[in-house]
Amino acid sequence: MKSYFGTYHQPGAGPVESTVLVFDKMISIGYRKTDGSNQMLQWPLKDLTVTTERSDDSTLLRHLQMQGELRINGTEAAAHIQSLQEELQKPWIQRSSGRDWLRSTMVFMGIAGILVLVYLLMVPWLSAKLASKVPAATEREMGDAVYNAMGMEAKEDKASSAVLNEFFKAMNIPSSYEIRISVVDDGVINAFALPGGRIVVYKPLLLQIRSYPELAALLSHEFTHINERHATKRIFRSLGSRIFISLLFGKFGAVTNVLVSQAENLKHLQYSRNLEKEADMEGLRILMERKIDPAGFTDLFKHLKNAAPGSALPEFLGSHPDTDKRMEYIQKAVPGAEIKEMEKLSAIFDQLKNTL
Repeated sequence: MKSYFGTYHQPGAGPVESTVLVFDKMISIGYRKTDGSNQMLQWPLKDLTVTTERSDDSTLLRHLQMQGELRINGTEAAAHIQSLQEELQKPWIQRSSGRDWLRSTMVFMGIAGILVLVYLLMVPWLSAKLASKVPAATEREMGDAVYNAMGMEAKEDKASSAVLNEFFKAMNIPSSYEIRISVVDDGVINAFALPGGRIVVYKPLLLQIRSYPELAALLSHEFTHINERHATKRIFRSLGSRIFISLLFGKFGAVTNVLVSQAENLKHLQYSRNLEKEADMEGLRILMERKIDPAGFTDLFKHLKNAAPGSALPEFLGSHPDTDKRMEYIQKAVPGAEIKEMEKLSAIFDQLKNTL
């Protein structure tokens, strides 16, 4: 905006001194009428003719539809108003105001994009960090709530579950969590862990397992997901912003509600390759420490991979990436392992097979 002093020639009256404000699309003319009242006129720039009067070095403005004229001292006003009129005749994107607006919009979108990127990267990371502070008792409450929301109890084979829990107990793996394993009679080959100590194993998966070292490998792997809080951290990362605020303010009840609403999706939760490798290697350590044949891991993967030739991988493998590579690094870690026949585990495994 620029301001000038001028003389407005009213229709049917004499000239009056006026103050002129020039905006991007219009000018405003303010003057005092003969009766002492103030008057304000607004003339769109597109409706004005602009000329310069060389005789008195002034700018003369006339409205195309309205009577009256405005004279402004000096020719600078003419140059300024004509430049604004030229801008108005350009396509919107070519106007300086349009370019300024576009630049401002692009800067704003860039900043917004950076903020969104930071949000998407940081919130899941912070959620996972906060997840490590969740008390074990709260983890158990959340895991139980999700398990119940999945409707697993109605499908549980309680006889097989009792034997499978006995098998795990015989492995004598210390933990601050109370591990509870459920055998579910459903048509998928899968197993997964929930926060706080629950492991779910589907009966078709157990039917594919041929030896107690394979079963020990499966359970030690899923146990590690629980004991290292992989399940809790991965769930919190995947749900991100929906639980971040609740975690931040310690509202674990609200977190449980979010988990329950996502119960079906949690059946197919995928871990990162690093977490899978950690679960494999820690599970392998558990087997080797107890002198259980570590080939149980590779045998488990091989049997599952061949369970349905020509079709999709069983869900247990399909949701766990790089199966061949996992067998490779496990085989490299087992040479020289001391192996002892575990008669108790073998007997419980045979008992389990008889209940399926």
